[in-house]
Amino acid sequence: MLGYSFSAAAGPLPRDVVAEVSDACRDWRGLGSVLALSFVAEDYRELQQGVETRLRRLLAIPKQFKVLFMAGGASAQFALLPLNLLAGREAAYVDTGHWSRRALAEASRYGKVRCIAMSDERFGDPDAWDVEGVAYCHVTSNETADGWQFEAMPVVSVPLAADMTSDLLTRPMALDRPALVYAGTQKAIGVPGLTLVIVHESLLGQAHPATPRVMNYGAQAAAQSRLNTPPVFAVFVLDAMLRWVEQRGGVAAMAAAAQRRSSELYAALDCSDGFYRASVARAQRSRVNACFQLHDPALSDAFVAQARARGLSGLQGHPQVGGLRVSLYNGTPDAAVATLLDFMDEFRRAHG
Repeated sequence: MLGYSFSAAAGPLPRDVVAEVSDACRDWRGLGSVLALSFVAEDYRELQQGVETRLRRLLAIPKQFKVLFMAGGASAQFALLPLNLLAGREAAYVDTGHWSRRALAEASRYGKVRCIAMSDERFGDPDAWDVEGVAYCHVTSNETADGWQFEAMPVVSVPLAADMTSDLLTRPMALDRPALVYAGTQKAIGVPGLTLVIVHESLLGQAHPATPRVMNYGAQAAAQSRLNTPPVFAVFVLDAMLRWVEQRGGVAAMAAAAQRRSSELYAALDCSDGFYRASVARAQRSRVNACFQLHDPALSDAFVAQARARGLSGLQGHPQVGGLRVSLYNGTPDAAVATLLDFMDEFRRAHG
């Protein structure tokens, strides 16, 4: 039985990518295992440059932006953002769910933070956000725990910083709106250990004096992200994933796939006569993290256990939110969604 993971924490890698990575772990370019590749070797420098070139091409990144390859995960950026950009001023954080609140709480340890609480509609009108005089405005483009997603990147009058960990390269992104984007690669474009930071050069050079040099955006940009050892293996996997994305039509193709898969899933929820209940109104539903409840929450454990017995794992909701969740990252095959929908229909007929 072929198993499929729908975990929100780490997305599946396509089979082609897994095969390529597996081969490289044994030998890469006749140099031995890629796991032992030195970050000071010319081969690694060529690899990293190739990744940046491909990333710039896929996302149409303007030359005024620097691409940084950093360790520590996106949660580390919750602290690095204020350390690098706050400069004694105030920042605004838009509260859309679990991860935006985590980012806000961490930033408040380093300076003054203004919370922009959202209305019941959650995504409100950016023109009404109180961002006057702030150093930057932070948003989480997609809330994995809550299943909410911005339809488009907000436009504000100050530098916009966006956590796009869960939806970078799952849809087109206009970099004329955010001045900084950061994203861990483990969900849609790789494995844990690597965080991309795409930052406009005008925001460099503002770091707090106490910021460690390896966490200083300006210092890392000047050192081509090799001020310290970068996550070499994760960079290699990212390269394989970016080539896979390109071969299948680029970001537009990833967006079309995400739209198709999520539409099929939400249709199953909405047409279940109330057995399954989507947690988010249609206009704000995430295309990569669909959260829902059962009409009888007591059936949730049985749903998860029976799904796992069918080879379908990672369907639990976030521990602090509850419910159920289906994550549909770039590496999720259509066959996985079809198998899940068949199971959901059988479960509904058995317990409805």
